[in-house]
Amino acid sequence: MKKDDRAGIPLEEVFAEAEKDPSWKVGYARAEIDVRLSIEIYQARLKAGLSQGQLAKAVGTTQSVISRIEGANQNLTIDTLYKIAVALNCELVVELRSAPKKEKHETASQVNDAPLRERKRRIRSAGLARRGAGSRAR
Repeated sequence: MKKDDRAGIPLEEVFAEAEKDPSWKVGYARAEIDVRLSIEIYQARLKAGLSQGQLAKAVGTTQSVISRIEGANQNLTIDTLYKIAVALNCELVVELRSAPKKEKHETASQVNDAPLRERKRRIRSAGLARRGAGSRAR
């Protein structure tokens, strides 16, 4: 059996076909927000020196919920985000900005959630790679 010499498929190649679909672009943008927020929470928790369990206790939830939040697999309310921010001694800033005129956003009903989960997984994988090799795997 011949060993495959490729280390992996380039990300550009993986996304090339999907990027042709307008609903994919909308879902990707939505997933990117979720993943960026989860990475920010993860990094703030580490900076605060808290475990997931300690943060969960401070927020009034369970460790598994914090794990899902950090994995971008949990829908968040402003109330929960506020509790997390307070527990991590952070300021919560929520801001709406006008979208660039070139972008056309579709309604939520036009975005299929199954592909969204896959996009979140891909973005999460890229985010974990950026965290560095010293980070623990999830």
